[in-house]
Amino acid sequence: MDRRPKRLKAALGRAFLQAGWLTRGRALAYCRILGVYGWGLFLSIIVISHWGTDFEGQPICADFVSFWAASRQVLDGHLADVYDKAKHHLAELSAFPGLSFGNFAFYYPPTFLLLCVPLALAPYRLSVALFLILTGTAFVRALRRLLPQRWALLPILTFPGLVVGVANGQNGLLTGSLFGWAMVLLAEHPFAAGLCLGGLVIKPQLLVAAPVVLLCARRWRAVAGGICSGLGLIAASWFVFGATSWNGFLHMSHEAQGAFSHGYVQSWKMQSVFAAAHLLHAPAWLAYGVQITAAAFALSLAGWLAARLRRRAADLGEEMTASGQVAVMITAMPFCSPFLLDYDLACLAFPMGWLLLQALRTGWWSGEKFVLFLAYIYLLGARLFAELTHVGPTPFICAALLCVLARRIAPDMWLHLKQIVVSKADWFSRRQPDAAPVATRDNGGVQA
Repeated sequence: MDRRPKRLKAALGRAFLQAGWLTRGRALAYCRILGVYGWGLFLSIIVISHWGTDFEGQPICADFVSFWAASRQVLDGHLADVYDKAKHHLAELSAFPGLSFGNFAFYYPPTFLLLCVPLALAPYRLSVALFLILTGTAFVRALRRLLPQRWALLPILTFPGLVVGVANGQNGLLTGSLFGWAMVLLAEHPFAAGLCLGGLVIKPQLLVAAPVVLLCARRWRAVAGGICSGLGLIAASWFVFGATSWNGFLHMSHEAQGAFSHGYVQSWKMQSVFAAAHLLHAPAWLAYGVQITAAAFALSLAGWLAARLRRRAADLGEEMTASGQVAVMITAMPFCSPFLLDYDLACLAFPMGWLLLQALRTGWWSGEKFVLFLAYIYLLGARLFAELTHVGPTPFICAALLCVLARRIAPDMWLHLKQIVVSKADWFSRRQPDAAPVATRDNGGVQA
């Protein structure tokens, strides 16, 4: 009897499920390599730049151009022009005359415009530096509160999501820090954690999973905090900018879909389920159908896991329970919006940190090391991979991350499902006349 298939299966199991090759020393070495590559590439662009433009003639941290131009329009008394795509582009060109970079339209609600107003008080380069330093510091500080160990500083500083957020000049580190501080504060200061989550009305598509998780977890103080900060920001933006800004935003929201369809944001840049289906040449109706189905499943699972964690509070402890609920919220978020880019996923560092804490506490379960390894490294090359292969990896990696979270939170249910699958497989093999009997062995735990 040929034993090669069994040997291949065992080798694959050791490589992907046990991942014994991924020792602590090698993991830290990979972090150093990623850090040298990511930060080295970014710093090289800064060094060879000329008056704020890179070697391709694009502004450094190009996405920040839209934020800075919107601030300049408001400060100059041209509020209505912020949500006029042509006039907004003229404001961008006035900051970088003669450049032919893309049209970075302002697709954000007036709640985010409220935060953008002071940006143009400083020159572009100083403004973008201050913005990224402040949001990056808040992001790193939240991760350090979650992972205070000395060795954790290197993986945090070299995390590709941090590099991508800085290189793009985007607000992903701001939204990620809001998620992160909500995770840190939920156990002892639930109202403050809710205030952080309510602040995500600056980018409301990231907030979809939050109410589901908080309500299923019965975090009433956090719900109250979220309502206060969310409605407070909406009211403040209405008071400062008036109804005109909100009408302009609603009109621009339709323009966002047009920007995607006209190629301003290519499918390979997007990280959503919709984009992954679109890359596989699915028609729009099917891509939206897959997106809605994935969102419904992810939200249902997130709500169930949040309730499950609430019932396990005595076993895990309040701090681990509360942070786990926010980890579930963050991991479900990528399935909830068709418009999602790589810098929006910097917040995945926090559920990864929660899983790492669980592994330090009880040991690694099968498959966890490899899933965390993939989730850690993929952001640095997500766009390039999708452009070259026309396969969007994000939904698959986020689904794997959600699965290992679910297994940690509900190990008994996972073992039950595994037994059902194994029994069905055994039944199917017995139905095959030429199938040879294969002995199975239970390892006596939920870690398989």
